[in-house]
Amino acid sequence: MEELIQQYVDHAKNGFYSVHLSEISSKGNQAFTTSDIHNDKGVLLAPKGVNIDQGVRQQLIKHKLLKPLDNHIGLEHQADTQSLISEYRLLLDKYPDLRRMNEALNYGPEFEKLLQLERLHPLLTQKLTVLEAQMHTEFEKSIFAAWLSTMIAREMGLSMDQRRDTLVAALIHDIGLLHLDPEIVCSNRKLSAEEWRTVRAHVIIGKIIADSVPCIYPEVSRAVIEHHEDCFGAGYPFALNEEQLGIPGKILNMTDSIHSIRVKSFRNSQRTLGDIKPYLQLNPTTNGYEVYRATMSIIKKSGLQPVRLKAEDCPQDYAKNLGKQIDILGEAKQALDDIHENLLELSDRIDQHDAKQLSALAAVTHRIRSTLHESGLLSNEIAAWLHKESELSGVDQQIMGEFNEIELLIKELTWQIRNTVRMFHSYSDSKATRDTMMLEHIETSIQSIQEIFDRLS
Repeated sequence: MEELIQQYVDHAKNGFYSVHLSEISSKGNQAFTTSDIHNDKGVLLAPKGVNIDQGVRQQLIKHKLLKPLDNHIGLEHQADTQSLISEYRLLLDKYPDLRRMNEALNYGPEFEKLLQLERLHPLLTQKLTVLEAQMHTEFEKSIFAAWLSTMIAREMGLSMDQRRDTLVAALIHDIGLLHLDPEIVCSNRKLSAEEWRTVRAHVIIGKIIADSVPCIYPEVSRAVIEHHEDCFGAGYPFALNEEQLGIPGKILNMTDSIHSIRVKSFRNSQRTLGDIKPYLQLNPTTNGYEVYRATMSIIKKSGLQPVRLKAEDCPQDYAKNLGKQIDILGEAKQALDDIHENLLELSDRIDQHDAKQLSALAAVTHRIRSTLHESGLLSNEIAAWLHKESELSGVDQQIMGEFNEIELLIKELTWQIRNTVRMFHSYSDSKATRDTMMLEHIETSIQSIQEIFDRLS
């Protein structure tokens, strides 16, 4: 673990952070040096009191620095408690279902008080200021995570100290992205295996930065590095299992998943957090059952209900389309069975390090196959029922609600399979094993899944 962390110390010292500093300077929020900056050989790169413009940036980015760049930087305008509260209120305006949940659980005043009581170190507010200016979507996600994760922590009955750790970790959990190549981090194209490894390093860099903050609590930096781990050992960077993970990291993984569903998956629909129950029910132990139970409790207490289509909105076509999607999902499951068997065989034939990664993939494929079975989506009964409903002239609201839930289950399972395919590509592209025959066999199965999902799209 320590060896991997040491690989990214230089990224945390400077990396591409100077690119962001020069850009926010050009936008009107001057970033300037508060002391002389030297490289690791002691050569002066930038004197105290100069603005970080493109020329200074080019000097800084070419060298390893003697000390972290953040230690030498000041900003003309920097985030504070009130600006964070303002951004949180804007988030509630943007997503009215969040406001409804807040009001139902009477959490708004408590969350704002929590923000006011936690006085963030200037280094962290500097990072949040840059994150807001350069990666606003990630900044907004951090505010969302801070709000929801502390609400979950309260529902779990965690102490105020634990809620404080969760709050700070949520606010800063993605600041490591600021020290990575923006051409990769902000790209909309398909990333290579090497580029994915670069992006994943943000959790390590985030921990290094957090550890450098005086008097920061250990659970904060631990949660930062663990927020992409899961209880099945299929996360990163260390593929830890449930017993090895801290509670704040588990909560952050949950809130990031919910944010992705609410903001991305539901983007072009009228769905709200009231539609998220099927997603949670398919993943009750991914982040630990206690976190799941508290999250479900919050959703129920919110009073938010699933958004249902009206009965006159072509229910027969809806039923037919769901039937087709389930058929395609069944084909993908058969290919997934083949991948799973090959993963188990391959993990017995390679070294221990690679076997751990493939065993994690095998655990994920096993979980998806089990979830598909337990959901009942591929049962003959569901197929017969959808066929029957597609032939009827009218469908009532209750049936439409059931259609809606089935659609959400299909979307979540489809995402899980696609994500597993991405995980395997990241592994196979890295050429971590020489067992090319087995890898080619698995690659063929994955290609068939992609072709199947092209039809689903």
